[in-house]
Amino acid sequence: MALVGNLKDLKLANIVQLNCMEKNEACFTLDLRKMSGKIYFAEGNIVHAEYGGDEGEEAVYRILQIKEGPFKVENDVPPPKRTITVPWSNLLMEGLRRIDEAQEAKGDALAKISKDIKNINGVNGVLICSMNGDILMEEAIANGKRAAAAMAFLLRKAEKIGRASRCGTFKLCLLGGKTERKVLSRWHDDVIDLNVDQKVSMDLIEQALNKAGTITPSGSN
Repeated sequence: MALVGNLKDLKLANIVQLNCMEKNEACFTLDLRKMSGKIYFAEGNIVHAEYGGDEGEEAVYRILQIKEGPFKVENDVPPPKRTITVPWSNLLMEGLRRIDEAQEAKGDALAKISKDIKNINGVNGVLICSMNGDILMEEAIANGKRAAAAMAFLLRKAEKIGRASRCGTFKLCLLGGKTERKVLSRWHDDVIDLNVDQKVSMDLIEQALNKAGTITPSGSN
């Protein structure tokens, strides 16, 4: 029987350790909307991995960076080939080191984006969150957790409507209120939510968001 779950509940590092220490011949499959990844175990080690166009060690490192997604582990699945000879413990250590570096680089990128946008006259608050509503950067936003969850939900719905209506890729959304407006945009795999005055220059906002789009968070998949 296959083990089925989600990486938000069971970390991949634990799955790797379990299968390698028990010397299982098994296949771990991560099924995401954009692409899938596979890690093959045999003789107490990781012997092959695939993710996107990558194979071997690089595929393992990319899969290790993913924190959430449905997976299954099937036993008695032989590897189609062998592309990895490094011990599994070394792979985990290098993968975790890369994750630490990527998080530090992403923190620097978030700080730069927030500073650039906040310098625009009329921008009163900046919130950057994941598509799951986890706050990554917050400045002058009331009820940040609630706002993050709501904005992530709205962006997912907007992208779904865009795909269904064939309007193209979602870029920017403007929500109007009596005294303040919200600007919602996508930043790679995350969400940017701005509280702005009625008279803020949308041209400057778009320029800042376009510039933010060129700042790539290290470790993006």
